[in-house]
Amino acid sequence: MLREHGMASVHSMRTPIGAESNEIDEAPDELLPTSRGDGVVTVRKFQSLVVSLMWVARCTRPDIACAIHKASRRTHSPTMSDWKLGKRIVIAYSDADFAAAKADRKSVTGGLLTVDGMPASWIFKKQTGVSLSTMKTEYTAASVMATELLNVRELLGELVITHASLMLLRVDNQAALKQLGGEGASSKAKHIDVRIKFMGALANRGVLKAEYLESEKMPADVLTTALEAPRLADLRVIVGLH
Repeated sequence: MLREHGMASVHSMRTPIGAESNEIDEAPDELLPTSRGDGVVTVRKFQSLVVSLMWVARCTRPDIACAIHKASRRTHSPTMSDWKLGKRIVIAYSDADFAAAKADRKSVTGGLLTVDGMPASWIFKKQTGVSLSTMKTEYTAASVMATELLNVRELLGELVITHASLMLLRVDNQAALKQLGGEGASSKAKHIDVRIKFMGALANRGVLKAEYLESEKMPADVLTTALEAPRLADLRVIVGLH
């Protein structure tokens, strides 16, 4: 990939995306041309880079998912800044983030699933609706990961691989955690109420147990936020990326 994009001899960077990108508003920038014959970066070249990075993030590197999400927001009309970000991801690599998208204030779901301590599946995607509280954002993310847990549980069963009957789901939001264990919990919002009842049923059947995990130890943070280099390095160790 480095050779294909003319980066075989460049210097590396410590993070795939700067933490300052969490705060800086997007500014107008030069759009990449659709076609050129003089070696200039084009939309097609940018799309090729992004697709390659998506494959890497999906298969082996959850720590670059946040950066790729930001780089791939405008694949049909990318700018020079998007191209520079894409190159930075290649060089370095890189829970829920409430109202993370400044354009529409939709939150982001990030989740990491481990089997025997090693990452087996991870999710990073924008939530479909706009949440009015961090608790609802975290709860939505938790229900997405509960579904992923069920899928992996079914797969392990088909492969006749022994696993614990009780699945653990760790969250770093106390308000969301209280909702996870209560059958009587409810919400006026139908889409949230359905998730609450779904999670409550799993807990009552002894299939799922929700536990609190402090934010400093939450490995899913690597999926939702652009981090400083020391924090990113710590989370890579927690996730099991060496």
